[in-house]
Amino acid sequence: KTNETPISLTILEARWRLFGHILRQAINTPPNVVMTEHFKTEGSKQRGRPKTSIVTRLRRDLKIHNNDHWSTRLHSITDLDHICDIAQDRSNWKHLTTAIYRSAQTDTSVDVAADRH
Repeated sequence: KTNETPISLTILEARWRLFGHILRQAINTPPNVVMTEHFKTEGSKQRGRPKTSIVTRLRRDLKIHNNDHWSTRLHSITDLDHICDIAQDRSNWKHLTTAIYRSAQTDTSVDVAADRH
């Protein structure tokens, strides 16, 4: 009603911007080590509901986007390497993050319109 950008979209944009910065850093920096370790230990199941992590949020963002042109996923270390390669080229990274943002924006506007009826 106020024509403001939903906070969820602002956070999504910031999350992907930060993720790009992290992926362009050296492989031995703490955030990159944690991401790599996440995929090494992902097979071990714990009881109860899975914990929300940055990886699960990024997966959800990619699932909403679901564009065959990029065919990006985040389910294995190979997928992480592929996304890291995309992030190295800032132009490609900007295209990917803009597409994800627009998909989420469209998804959010549909949700808002449904809430009004």
